[in-house]
Amino acid sequence: MKRIYKEEHININVSTIFNLINDIEKYPSYLPWWTKTEVEKLSNNIAIGKIYISKSFIKWDFSTKNYIDENKSIKLEFVDGPFDALNGQWLFTPTDDYNTKVSLEINYKFKSKIIEVSIEPIFTTIMNSILQSFVQEAFKIKYNEIIVNNELGRIEMSRLSNGRKTVPQIFI
Repeated sequence: MKRIYKEEHININVSTIFNLINDIEKYPSYLPWWTKTEVEKLSNNIAIGKIYISKSFIKWDFSTKNYIDENKSIKLEFVDGPFDALNGQWLFTPTDDYNTKVSLEINYKFKSKIIEVSIEPIFTTIMNSILQSFVQEAFKIKYNEIIVNNELGRIEMSRLSNGRKTVPQIFI
């Protein structure tokens, strides 16, 4: 089996990043390769997530059974898709009230060489960038960014999730 491992130490509290990654239904709104998702909740701690991916001209989907330990981990077990095997986990370790270490480990093997040759380059590209995509989205949530018209050139105050204003930012 092949392995992908990614880890980041981020200035985001554990519940924000955990809830973002656990909310599979919202993936298509900020992950460009995810075209659709389906979630079947089996209990409060177990869900089956089906993800539809489209990148370049290749489309495929796969499902995992997700075992959820709130703000600690999400373990993934293969259900169906182009894999012979797939398992992994997200781990969330708060380093203090405002910072979290997030890691993703995925172990996988495709069903056949033909599938591997056609899908693996796209799959590894997606998996190698997915943690960074989640981190970027978490910062958008944290700072509740305001889109401004850069042509006007004005000063805006960034807003924290609690609504307080912080350091002014100049947009030109």
